[in-house]
Order: sequence, then structure tokens, then C-alpha cells
Amino acid sequence: MFLRLTVAFVFCASTLGPAVAQTSLHVGAAYVTRSGNGPHAVILIPGLASGAYVWEGISPSLAARYTVYAITFAGFDGEPPVQPPYFDAFTKSIEDLIAQEHLAKPILIGHSLGGALALRVAEEQPDRIGGALIVDSLPIFPPPQPGETPEQRKAQATSFRDSFLSTTPDQFADTVRRFVSYLVTDPKNVDLITSRYLRSDRATYAGAAYELVLSDLRPDLGKITAPIGVLVPADTEANAPQTVTLYTQLYAGTAHLTVTPIFPSKHFIMYDQPQQFANAVNAFLASVYAPR
Repeated sequence: MFLRLTVAFVFCASTLGPAVAQTSLHVGAAYVTRSGNGPHAVILIPGLASGAYVWEGISPSLAARYTVYAITFAGFDGEPPVQPPYFDAFTKSIEDLIAQEHLAKPILIGHSLGGALALRVAEEQPDRIGGALIVDSLPIFPPPQPGETPEQRKAQATSFRDSFLSTTPDQFADTVRRFVSYLVTDPKNVDLITSRYLRSDRATYAGAAYELVLSDLRPDLGKITAPIGVLVPADTEANAPQTVTLYTQLYAGTAHLTVTPIFPSKHFIMYDQPQQFANAVNAFLASVYAPR
């Protein structure tokens, strides 16, 4: 296993306490920033074409209590790409990070693609994970349509991937902006996320999305022994129960499952409802690490 470690200490001046050291790690296809020195570890896993920046609203407060590992995957947010299969490379990098850092029962917090990766790690290494908090992600995405065949699903995923790769740069940028506008509420956050998405390698973006659509984690949900929390967005309080029901059905077989709606919110819950998001994260961590 190729493993390279680069250490850079960044000291942040603060009147509230001592400087905080950050360590940069490169583990396989993961570029990681480690901060904090708490007794328990939290691994923050971003979604498709995103980077560690999506956790900036909560990672400093987590680092005051935990040891926090914030990941940006190869090919995303300006990092150099690796060869596919991406889903396998990203999963292995998380598992290698846990092994390299000798982490005992870390909590995985994953958004979107990152949620699917957290779920896969929890299935593959159930004894190594303390819990996983999944932020708007499903064990199969998008949910299968009635009567859908594997061949139809693959054809749709292939069409999406190929069209994504064949557009001009201007068309690609316009497509990404329109896509992001459905994922977050505030226009300033649309601008932010779009600009960061466009820093990603297009082949990795399209290829990882293709692999995600073709992955189905439902058959191994029963292998997970750690608690799984799922945060789901809802437009309104009235729509929340229907959304919770859908997610609960798709996670059927998960032994220790809680599904929590956050509203009003879209896909990027951490931007749309930062305080609700922080409260939900802290509640999940407290439930896992509560004295037994």
C-alpha cells in the first residue's frame, strides 16, 4: 500500500484558547486535514465534487472536543485525479486512514456521495466503526423506479456520464450552476458551491456519479452493527413525514437506524440550516459516546 505523509503545522491565533495544530495527510485517494486532539475521532466525508470546505461551519467546534479528519478526495476541489474505479479507491482510502491512524471506533459523517462511502465502510468493517451519520444520502440513488431493470439503470447512468463529458466548458459550467441551484437555497451559496464544483476534474465528477448510480448497498445493510443516523431535507414540516418514510424504507434492514428531518432545507443541509445541522450532529455524537 502506497502511503505518503506530509506534515504541516498551522497555528491559528485565538484569544479563547491555545493555538490549534493541523496536520495534512495524504492517504491513497484522500487528502486529509487532521485537527483537534480529543479522545474520540470523527471523519468528515464530503460529497460528489465537494471538498473539506463543506464542513467549515462545524469542524472547528468539533475539533475542540474530538480529533477531526476532514477529507477531500482525489479529483475533487482542485486535487489531482486518480484512475477509476473511484468508489473503490475512495472507500479504501477511508479504511486505510482508519488503520494508519489506529482509530478506535471513529464516527463517520458523510454527505451525499460521502454518505454512501460511510455506509459502505460500515458494511465492510462493522467492528471498526463507532457509528455513521449520513447527510442526505441513500443506499441506492436515485431510488429505483417500479419495474426498472439493471440494464435500464446502467443505460441511464451511461447516458448521464457521456453527456457530462461531451459538453463544452461553458455548457458544463451552466449545467453545474443549474444543478447546484436545486441543492441549496441561498444564491450566495449557489455561487460558492458552483465555483468549487468547477475546480473538480470532470472525468472524476462524471465517473464517480456513474459508479454511485450503479451501486446498491441495500443487500449488506444487515451487516452494520453500529448506530446509523440519517439527516434528510424537507421543504416544509408538512412534507417531512413522507420524506422520513421514504428514507426509512430504503434503509430497511439497518439494525440501529434513526432518520431525522431538517426543514426547510435542500440537499446541502449544513448551508441551509447550519444551527439545526450542528444540533443534529452534536446529538448523534453524544448518543454514541454517552456513558454506558
